[in-house]
Amino acid sequence: MTVPEHRPPPPARGLKVLFGLPAVGRRWPGGLRSALAFGIPAIAAWVLGFHAEALLVVSGSFAVIYGEGRPYRSRWWVVPTAGGALTASVWLGATAGQLALDLGNTGWAQMIPVAVLSLLALVAVYVIAALRLGPPGAFFFVLVCAVSSYVPGAGIGAGHAAACAAIGVASALLVAMSGVLWDPRGPEREAVGAAVGAIERYTGSPTASAADRHAAAARLHSAWSAVYDAGAARLSSRPVLVRRLFDAHLAFAATISERADPDRAVDAVPDQLPLARPGVGYRLRRSLHRDSHAASTAMRVFCAAAAAGSLSVALGLSRPDWAILGAVLVLQQGPDRVHGTYRGLQRLGGTLAGVALFAAIFLSPLTGLAVIVVLMVLQFAIEVSVARNYGLAVTFITPLALLMGTLTHPGAVLQDIVVDRIVETTVGVAFAFAALWLLLPAAFRRTLRWSDGRVLSLSAELLTVVRTEDVAAAKALAVRRDVQFELVGSALAGAEAAHNDRRWAHRVWAQHAEVDRFGYQLLAHCWTVTDVGRMDDIEQWQRRLDVVTTEFDASTLG
Repeated sequence: MTVPEHRPPPPARGLKVLFGLPAVGRRWPGGLRSALAFGIPAIAAWVLGFHAEALLVVSGSFAVIYGEGRPYRSRWWVVPTAGGALTASVWLGATAGQLALDLGNTGWAQMIPVAVLSLLALVAVYVIAALRLGPPGAFFFVLVCAVSSYVPGAGIGAGHAAACAAIGVASALLVAMSGVLWDPRGPEREAVGAAVGAIERYTGSPTASAADRHAAAARLHSAWSAVYDAGAARLSSRPVLVRRLFDAHLAFAATISERADPDRAVDAVPDQLPLARPGVGYRLRRSLHRDSHAASTAMRVFCAAAAAGSLSVALGLSRPDWAILGAVLVLQQGPDRVHGTYRGLQRLGGTLAGVALFAAIFLSPLTGLAVIVVLMVLQFAIEVSVARNYGLAVTFITPLALLMGTLTHPGAVLQDIVVDRIVETTVGVAFAFAALWLLLPAAFRRTLRWSDGRVLSLSAELLTVVRTEDVAAAKALAVRRDVQFELVGSALAGAEAAHNDRRWAHRVWAQHAEVDRFGYQLLAHCWTVTDVGRMDDIEQWQRRLDVVTTEFDASTLG
């Protein structure tokens, strides 16, 4: 490889991050599903005379977003699971709001919703970060909880609000599964196509970089998860789609082995499919460490949300939940301070644009069903933009949240809404910036060291297992799966370290790259090993691991 891996990847340009619209594949079908999941039951409710309920349905319809891109075989339970969490968030928010209302809704009574929202953000951010679920993240759970905390003021009980959300969930499930009628294998086919394309770019370029290898490995990992979720890899006969991915995986492993040792020939490979990503329990447990990405992120979110909400209450601001939402949206993706700062700027800019859009809608003569149509358009726009640009997504999230808020504040003055939204969003973003730069300032360093340590410890476990087991045995495959998962985490941690402190990252990158290289080459060797699946050179790999581990332990990463 002619591109040196001892240098960290260059950071993305600020203007590109702030205003760029990276390609993320077709999003309009998902946007259409998101709009219909809300619009169908909302229009029906409005026609039947349930006007307040029509707007509350949107809380549950967000569930459709969490099923996007997933095979239909897993989508049917992912959407209800997310929907159940959204419904519970609605009930929790409305219950907290009712308690505050019963206590007079002044002073310390408002701290009840603040505490509930902060704790919900802590749990939701941790779970989604630990599971590596990606966009849209935990934000919508906190959003619907925040909005629901004010519905008791409109005379709507917690059970009633949750029932409306559940209707939205049912609609989301029907809409999310509708594509199975005409393209039942579409999601997994797209995942495999993306993986094959990334692998071909890596194997076809002699100057491919570590970033190219990481991208191919991540796509490959996602594609195997998709075919397993779809049930394709469990069929007695191997479908064309699985064979295509399997061949690409072999080519990827062979290329890594060849570039590591050009003199070593690859004669045969075990005809054994890899395992998918680790289970939910494993991913949640492994992140129960103070230095994990999920733990660091969740702690920052909780502290910033609680502080922003508390200050809003102390200052007598009308909507402390907006300050909390501002902090959560900035921080939910992790401890990357630079990208977090960009997200904060996007949050502020998107809020200003969103408030202007809301003002135009508020002052327009639109009423009734026309407002529902507007909300459908906003739902569509959110789904299309949420994975591409935070600022653009916030531009549509803001008027949607404010329109939902008009249900609980029907007589609110536009000027008050606009000023409160801007002021409290600024408070939330300010606390998010403080958390990014002052709270756990070395989190990215500890996360990188922890992630690399996980790679080494699981590599040692793999070598121990293959001393007595074939590389294709169930136990060996499970550890190989875990090593791959940790390698992806190590790559993500390395990118965050490079973004946060390039001078420090330059000093430690060679050691990090060596850990990374060893893990990938060990996995590739397991794929290309001959002699009926048994490794005959374990001691050589063990000596190399001992050297890498010794250098890692003696390094100054922490």
